[in-house]
Amino acid sequence: MRTHFTALLKSLSLGIALIALLILSQGVARADEVTVSGTTTGTVTGVSQLTFASNNFTGTTALGVGSLSDANRLGTFSLSTAPLQPVAGSFTLNVTFTSPTGIAGGQSASYTATITGSVSPNVDQGGVDIVFNNPSQTFTFNNGTTSGSFTLTVANLFVQTGRSANLTAGIRGAQNPIPEPATMILLGTGLAGIAAKVRKRRKAKNDISA
Repeated sequence: MRTHFTALLKSLSLGIALIALLILSQGVARADEVTVSGTTTGTVTGVSQLTFASNNFTGTTALGVGSLSDANRLGTFSLSTAPLQPVAGSFTLNVTFTSPTGIAGGQSASYTATITGSVSPNVDQGGVDIVFNNPSQTFTFNNGTTSGSFTLTVANLFVQTGRSANLTAGIRGAQNPIPEPATMILLGTGLAGIAAKVRKRRKAKNDISA
């Protein structure tokens, strides 16, 4: 009887281990970087010499980190040479994400984040400094297929008079697949079968004892 009980325990342990391994391997194997896409708009207040050009962007958090730069920059600032006087004001950046979808707090298809900053003269270098008040924001998402989070960090910027400068950002994060119904059913079926087998063994043991 003891040998049968030991064999049963080994079978149960093996079954549970296989089910757990299946679920774990699915999550680890398909964990992936987040693809971030969207567009920007920006408003400069109080500084007529400074203008902002919007841009469409796409980037991925490969290996957990990535960047939005060059062709995928958030936009471009240009500072004209007239009038020649120290300037100060503010800047509001709106970043609308179209991917990933399902960002918490927004529409299912898109989400708009607002990032504000100040514009101040940099007399020593002949231009303006743009410093963001909330440069780093984290977003969570669940689109029914994958779930995860990513963080966008916008870089402060110096724009020289008569020049243009790109607004860049860093992105980091990861996503994981949402377990498929078939996997959950497999887990439930396996556990139910194990429980039924345990009850059957206990009943047989009680019948023999009686």
